[in-house]
Amino acid sequence: MPETLQAQRAGPARARAPRSDVLLDRTDELDRIDSALADAWRGNGRLVVVEGPSGIGKTALLAAARHAAAGRSMRVVHARGSQLESTFAYGVVRQLFEPILVDADEFERSELLHGDAAIAAAFLGLPGATAAGDIPSPRVDPSFAVLHGLHWLLVNVAAVTPTLVVIDDAQWADVPSLQYLSFLLARLPQLDVALVVGARTCDAGTDPKLLATVTADPSATVIRPRRLTSAAAADLVGATFGRAPDAVLVEALMQATRGTPFLLRDLVDALHDEGIAPTAEAVADVERIGPRTVGRSLRRRLGRLPAPALRLAEALSVLGESDLSTAARLAKLDEDVAAEAAEQLVSAAVIQAAPSSLTFVHAIVREGIYSELTSIELAHAHRRAARLVAQQPSAHEAVAEHLLLAEPTGDEWVVETLVEAARRSISAGAPEHGAVLLRRALEEPPPVDGHWQLLLELGSAEASAALDGWSDHLRRAVDTAPDGPSAAEAARVLARGLNRAQRFDEAVEVLDSAAAALDSRTSPLAVRLEAAAVVVGMNGAVAGPTMAARRIALRERAAADPAAAPELLGVAAFIAALTNEPADVAADLATRALSAAEPAAPSVAGRPWVSRESLFVRTTLALLVTERYDQVSPVVDRSLDRARRAGDSGMVAAGLAMRGWLALRRGDLCAAEADARTALNATDLPAPRMYRALNGGVLVKALHDQGDLDAAEAALATLDHLTETGSITAAVLRLSRGRLRAAQGDVAAALADFLAVGELLNRVRVTSPGYLPWRSEAALAHLRLGEREPAVQLAEEELALAEAFGAPRALGVAKRAAGLAGGGTRGIKLMEEAVELFTRSDAAVERARALADLGAMLRRGNRRVEARGMLREALDLAHRMGADRLSDETETELRATGARPRRLLLSGIESLTASERRVADLAERGLTNREIAQTLFVTARTVEGHLTSVFRKLQLDSRAGLRAALAGDERLTA
Repeated sequence: MPETLQAQRAGPARARAPRSDVLLDRTDELDRIDSALADAWRGNGRLVVVEGPSGIGKTALLAAARHAAAGRSMRVVHARGSQLESTFAYGVVRQLFEPILVDADEFERSELLHGDAAIAAAFLGLPGATAAGDIPSPRVDPSFAVLHGLHWLLVNVAAVTPTLVVIDDAQWADVPSLQYLSFLLARLPQLDVALVVGARTCDAGTDPKLLATVTADPSATVIRPRRLTSAAAADLVGATFGRAPDAVLVEALMQATRGTPFLLRDLVDALHDEGIAPTAEAVADVERIGPRTVGRSLRRRLGRLPAPALRLAEALSVLGESDLSTAARLAKLDEDVAAEAAEQLVSAAVIQAAPSSLTFVHAIVREGIYSELTSIELAHAHRRAARLVAQQPSAHEAVAEHLLLAEPTGDEWVVETLVEAARRSISAGAPEHGAVLLRRALEEPPPVDGHWQLLLELGSAEASAALDGWSDHLRRAVDTAPDGPSAAEAARVLARGLNRAQRFDEAVEVLDSAAAALDSRTSPLAVRLEAAAVVVGMNGAVAGPTMAARRIALRERAAADPAAAPELLGVAAFIAALTNEPADVAADLATRALSAAEPAAPSVAGRPWVSRESLFVRTTLALLVTERYDQVSPVVDRSLDRARRAGDSGMVAAGLAMRGWLALRRGDLCAAEADARTALNATDLPAPRMYRALNGGVLVKALHDQGDLDAAEAALATLDHLTETGSITAAVLRLSRGRLRAAQGDVAAALADFLAVGELLNRVRVTSPGYLPWRSEAALAHLRLGEREPAVQLAEEELALAEAFGAPRALGVAKRAAGLAGGGTRGIKLMEEAVELFTRSDAAVERARALADLGAMLRRGNRRVEARGMLREALDLAHRMGADRLSDETETELRATGARPRRLLLSGIESLTASERRVADLAERGLTNREIAQTLFVTARTVEGHLTSVFRKLQLDSRAGLRAALAGDERLTA
């Protein structure tokens, strides 16, 4: 039976201080940690947060957790945040995973770095990683891909044995590592992992808000260690001196330290070191020594040692952790003298020596010594430390950390070192750290001829991380660029940031100014700038006849040029699809854009004027709106796979948004929900934030269609501020909000949302009902409010537009609304046509909805027999697609016909949902559950659940029969 923390409590006391291994007065805290370890062992991952002021005993509890996990045969990985290394990108993450990978043999390492874990390892340069994939653009942010890969690295680690992850001093953890913890929390319950995090409550730390997302997570077990009781203090004194203390001494100790474990141990150690017995007479000595600061206590202890020991301790406080040789050189000591000094520091319980490094016994000790150094001493020491550490292999980040704390002196080596480190941080998905390093490089300062490029890199990093000041730095880059093309490059980056920040008018102005500064307004570069301006204008609903004329001119240019560039064709497809040109025309333009781009992907990706992300979004949106589902699906899958391997977070976010929207339109509600949640769970990442409104719209609609209105409202609550930001992408979320309000019974609020969406789209002349069918939704809301005339008018307007557009699903939606609004014989005919259109357009949930409405119309017309057939089919389809709300409404309607419905228990291929079928296909191809999960961006347990359902429906015992079963086409009912 695994050893528990109770066994550790019963261990024998030692005769000498310090008593860091003795846990006093912590029974409840240890029991709660034990419970979390037990749950993790059973596959139910848990988060435990141990928080409190400095010296309260957090580190001791974390050490106890590590000891108990080892007793359970769990793997233990641990890391500690450091104030000195708080801008070291993924520093805490590296502490967790590097030792595992270093210790693993070749086979074990290949298993640990299997799948997406290898992508993260490549970007972070972890041991055993291969070179990172071809990054599509020098300004790609791989943060999502890195965090996703790190999640799978932990999955692979825990797949070998249940794992405890311990992070001490999390308040000083670097921001990317905190983002990883935040990213991990939503997935933790499905892992064999216990995560124990220690954090000080008295320090603001690196990023208090981000830290709070971890420590204040609703799922966390929060432990706040109490101050020690008098009984515990007496136990500590007794363990230290080997005899029971006088009660009056214990009371004096409690008054001096207020029961803070670290201070209490320090004071008891001081009495012990001076040979003072634990009697009543020692009270005077307690008052003499007093509740000392850590710095004073350490100075007193170090004052008894030779001067070299103090110099070595001070050097080590600057380095944080170091080998003896480097610490000796920084302290200007001969290595033999330094070795003797290190032994003296170990004996004085100041440092602890490991085989390859020297570290302090506690972070408080290091901070106490460091705080005694003057600012001048520190600046000089860090500059020297940077030069020394630079001589070590793979120490780039540590060098940069020291340079951040050194004073600027105009040293070109410093600029080069900081810029190189910044680029590594940005390429590893830590743009906020890259920005810190680039700002410091500007202070050095850099050579004049490289100043604009450094401003461009800094502004790009700041914009990617949503940091203040990014637009000012990018504007300065535009203003100081050496020539027109360079200024245009900077302007394109600035405009992209302004677009993401919803500052659409400014973005158009920047692009127009850059184009005006070029020698020719008809050059390929000028055309790309014009295309970008037109797209920003459409997305941001920038109104005015001038913008409309520019859009028309750009569209005509694409039509007249048989050799048009892929980015121009992509913009033309985007315009055609949204302005209600025939669906075939828009789809053809999108197809041409993709065909033109694919052979030249590297060169296209290398241009600053167009990224795979922007081309992908425009073309796939056009294909989605024109309902080329079979064509867009493999495009999305290939792009997602490429983005995963290349670490392109923007493409991952865009791909998930498009795949989720596609699944929603096809009626695969579970898949739509999963993709949207995957993107939205990365709340602190800048790349997915660009698509939060779109993914939010998909998620709210998917949950609404599943009948979980409470979950839909909860999802909306975190996104509601985006609904009225004025972009056509945000209109997707607002339309979903309107549908939710209608389902909740607030039809007036729903109608207001639908009409607001219409006003926004009309302003920019986006008229295609294939994009957002706001007229149909508004018509049905008017109808529910008893306002038939405006309902008919809006429904007929959309019907005319849908007929001109020519896409079956959009036409089916319009005919359903027109049929319900108009009623009568024509209404029934329109509903019948809608059902047929939905059958052709692979829109299962919309077909079920139309069947249910048609059945209800027939019932009200006293055609009950026909109505029952329609309603039974609708009930069957809604139930199979997981549209529970529609299923319940349809069952009620079916009962009203006099029928007694019973749910069909389906089996066979037709009973599989789209998600189940896709998982089954991948399993039949030989992919493991983890490989399937990574391909689909879901958890391994989600895959397990789908396969369990597949085996039940296909009456299989294992994967062995999948190939034959999937080749069949039998449907059985019970």
